[in-house]
Amino acid sequence: MKNMLILVAALAVSGASAASYVSSDAATKTATIVVDAGQGTAGGGLNFNGEVKAAKSFTVPAGWNVVMKFKNMGSFAHSAVVIKGSTPPASVTEKDAAFPGAHTAMVMQGLPMNAASNAKFKATTAGTYLIVCGVPGHALGGQYLGLKVVAGAKAATYK
Repeated sequence: MKNMLILVAALAVSGASAASYVSSDAATKTATIVVDAGQGTAGGGLNFNGEVKAAKSFTVPAGWNVVMKFKNMGSFAHSAVVIKGSTPPASVTEKDAAFPGAHTAMVMQGLPMNAASNAKFKATTAGTYLIVCGVPGHALGGQYLGLKVVAGAKAATYK
């Protein structure tokens, strides 16, 4: 019982469950992923969904449309860009996006606290990607999540 109470308290403090960060619509072949920047203190505020250094990853089916709902919950400016590979770059711009449209507004400048920006793209090519913050130094500081585009996947996940 004590362990259960600790788990419930931990979930309440984190503010969200893994399920709240992803949803799938098989009929329209659309995955919706939520990327909250600066959620909590992990990484000194340089995090997505409270995670640093790709501790968690999204998986989306290849060929599906993806809606990335981004919100800056932190006090620093943040953005998000989907890039190819598994190593964060020293710098990134809109031109580095792995898929057309796979970035928020104001990539290098970042969006201010409480600002939101949706990105819509088609995950056309199976492979390994990262969602990185485009503000200089943030990705190298650990602000990135994994993104796997998987042929044959039936739904989007976050774990």
